[in-house]
Amino acid sequence: MGPNKLSPSSISVLTKRNPWFAKLGVKYQLQLLNNLQPIEFADQQLVVSMGRPHLKRDAGFMVLLHGSLKTSSSNSLGREAILSLVQPSQWFGELGLLDGQHPLRDVSSIGESLVGSVPSQVFAQLMQEPEFARHVTDLLCSRNRMLMGLVEDFSLRSARARCARRLLLLAYGDDMRHSRVNTILKVSHENLASMLGMTRQTLSNQLLVRAD
Repeated sequence: MGPNKLSPSSISVLTKRNPWFAKLGVKYQLQLLNNLQPIEFADQQLVVSMGRPHLKRDAGFMVLLHGSLKTSSSNSLGREAILSLVQPSQWFGELGLLDGQHPLRDVSSIGESLVGSVPSQVFAQLMQEPEFARHVTDLLCSRNRMLMGLVEDFSLRSARARCARRLLLLAYGDDMRHSRVNTILKVSHENLASMLGMTRQTLSNQLLVRAD
């Protein structure tokens, strides 16, 4: 099924695969889904632009419905570093809605993708409800724990351990506390190497399985 042919029922099923969304309860699930606006993106098209207004669109609370997205940053020479991948059913964009600041990173499509966006005013209204705000806080906490783990990895772990832990993060998606795991990861060696800050040759060496 192509990115522009997802039915409302299939979108509902997809989003409920996300453990954070599943914990929201029917009330907030319906409010998010009923306000979801689908936006299609071509390969390498920006979904969120770093340090600039969100492509003249409302920077809403977003969920990836189809395809794959990368979060990246570039230096003054144009060298890109991929920081993370967004996979189907993952939500993102809440931080900028909470602090009112422009995005700190680019988010762009890898191949064709379909993103659902909940308008910022709807998100702001939902945040007035303590129960929904608590769920968003839980989402932020899980991501902060993940971020601190990645910082620890770069400081203390070997290249192989860093590679293994990053693959686990990709497999679990938003939250490593739940039991659902993606057993098939669609990530290129080039993108994985960029996320780990190593060359493709080094990554290939870490991925080799050595038999004793």
